[in-house]
Amino acid sequence: MTRTKIAKGISMSCLTVSSIEETKRLFVDLLGLEVKEYDEKFNWLELKGEEGSRLGFGMPMGDDGMKVGSNAIVSITVDNVVEAKAHLESNGVKFLGEIIEVPDEVKLALFADKDGNQYFLTEKLS
Repeated sequence: MTRTKIAKGISMSCLTVSSIEETKRLFVDLLGLEVKEYDEKFNWLELKGEEGSRLGFGMPMGDDGMKVGSNAIVSITVDNVVEAKAHLESNGVKFLGEIIEVPDEVKLALFADKDGNQYFLTEKLS
């Protein structure tokens, strides 16, 4: 099998939570991490630490299989989510739903490995 280089790197890890406010209190107020982005509309909190590390928290939106407290999601940066998704699908990778777009921010495609671990393909739009 020919090795294909599609991924640019692992950009962040994400966890689903039941309360963005409680999560913000724990990681910002009590632990002192810095807020990189906070968006109530999309139930999203992104924190940054030293050396460029990033950690995102989101609340499940709809019935997409993401359950609070049962997973962490690694985000893999690609140049083009549509092309990367098509490439992986053609090689037997199963995606969980359609591509999600947060306008002017990011496109995301959620997939699972054979063990059920979940990953986002992430295309930065800004």
